[in-house]
Amino acid sequence: MVKLGHYYDSDKSCFRIYAPYRKTVEVELNNGKTKFNLNLDKDGYWTGSCNRLPEGSLYWIILDGERSYPDPASKYQPFGVHSGSMIVNPKKSDLTNWHGVKMEDAVIYEMHLGTFTKEGTIKAAEAKLQYLADLGINVIELMPIGEFPGNYDWGYDGVFIYALESSYGTYEDLRKFLNKAHELGIAVINDVVYNHFGPEGNYTGFYAQYTKDADTPWGSAINYDSKDCSGVREFFLGNVEWWLRDIGFDGFRLDAWSMILDCSESRIQREICDLAHKIGKEENREILMIAEHLRNDKNVTSAEDNGDACDSQWVDDFGLSIRAFLTPDSNDRLFKSFAPNPFKDIITSLKQTYVLDGSRFNYAIEDYSGTKPEGVKPHQCVIYIQDHDMIGNRVKGDRFISSAGRDKTLLAAVTLFSSKNIPLIFMGEEYGETNPFLFFESFSDPWLIEAVREGRKKEWQFSKIEPRDSHDVETFNDSRLDWDKLSNDENRQILSVYQNLIKLKKSKVIGYTGEDSIYEVENDENTIVINNGRSRVLLNFSSAVKNFDGVDGLKVILSTNPANTNNQLQPYSAVILSNY
Repeated sequence: MVKLGHYYDSDKSCFRIYAPYRKTVEVELNNGKTKFNLNLDKDGYWTGSCNRLPEGSLYWIILDGERSYPDPASKYQPFGVHSGSMIVNPKKSDLTNWHGVKMEDAVIYEMHLGTFTKEGTIKAAEAKLQYLADLGINVIELMPIGEFPGNYDWGYDGVFIYALESSYGTYEDLRKFLNKAHELGIAVINDVVYNHFGPEGNYTGFYAQYTKDADTPWGSAINYDSKDCSGVREFFLGNVEWWLRDIGFDGFRLDAWSMILDCSESRIQREICDLAHKIGKEENREILMIAEHLRNDKNVTSAEDNGDACDSQWVDDFGLSIRAFLTPDSNDRLFKSFAPNPFKDIITSLKQTYVLDGSRFNYAIEDYSGTKPEGVKPHQCVIYIQDHDMIGNRVKGDRFISSAGRDKTLLAAVTLFSSKNIPLIFMGEEYGETNPFLFFESFSDPWLIEAVREGRKKEWQFSKIEPRDSHDVETFNDSRLDWDKLSNDENRQILSVYQNLIKLKKSKVIGYTGEDSIYEVENDENTIVINNGRSRVLLNFSSAVKNFDGVDGLKVILSTNPANTNNQLQPYSAVILSNY
């Protein structure tokens, strides 16, 4: 794969810019004191070189002698999305003794760097890696880290997909973070946005037709299949190379995978996954490609025919079913598809993962969605009680525990880890964090700021609660984790339950144990029993004390309520029984 933007070649600084219809392209250095021309080749790229520029140098790209723009393939924008691009030469993380984590072994922790710690930096997050290793986490999924407008954002408004968000730190900070994670046996995957660009600071349209006349919910779709798409496809495939081969990430969470609109014979989704797996094979390590598709399409994880060949995909059905049943205020459209009989849907999700399998209307997308799950393996589905969307897209940004309370939360957690699929937890969930995770942004365009405010008010007009101002810095600050909660007995007890659940899941005492294993789900009157041959998990989803039979000879190895016994469960509680 050829390099894009600025790159070093021996004693030269080289530039390669895709701008097929521009008449001239120049590189501007030293605040305009130095300029030199690039030359157009037959593929629409402007290329050229000069004596090696020192790291930290700023440059601009001048198009047709009229105006200077940042480089779309900039690797660092320390002065923001509207400023010049900085030359950096990051060192790759050390992969000498690292071979990654297999998808079927993954326990995933979703993290937003800006709110994970008080400092909101990579360096501060590195100091928490031992805590995550002790918890049992072996895959960290970072919400998008590409440069976005301002200093706080979820990351999905990024416009420089090659550039590390400068408010999070430096590439050296990132290298140390990856190295430390790998030393602790933790893979790190990067949440990437290949379906749209953010609404502020996107200068790609001045260079070429990076988007097309088709919409996603967040802006114009990326041009993967229309006129001049070759350079656009190479831009995104180059980004796969950048983060995996040049930086050393262990894979991607692929945002809104279904919103990549490509009708090419060779679809970009498959090319992205094939390239990622090729890198993994060449470097003798596991690369994890996890799609946020949310259409329950088995072709996403299929390598046959025209499948995408992703390793796994997010499936909302478990979390939405759980929340629809256990919380009375789950009345927005995300939960409407599960409202008629959510307990039955919990059972279905435990048995076959897909609840929305094409036979039921999906109110979230206002269409029927899903395929029958035949042939989908348990590790090809990632499930959760909550993720950033399930929390942050609620008007109050309230976490599950804030809506359901401790007992129901731990009941849901035991159900999650006893399922046959891959578990994901959202940062802070493991100790019962109650601070909200709100939607926040730091745009600088006054019109855009007001449009976001009005859009959110309109979205929640049916509610009696007005959403928090997403632009207010206090909305961001209030979304930070409160690590002081770990000084409380109750929070430490919740943490202990999660730690034990992860240990039992990884040792296969609970959950799926292999293709030839037992995995049975029984239910009766709002109770569930999961048997995998090594354990029996008893789950009481009712407000009454429940009695269970057939558990003689097994001992309680985990209980969410001290009053539980081998055959009697308190309301909204769970026990795990085993001789292992």
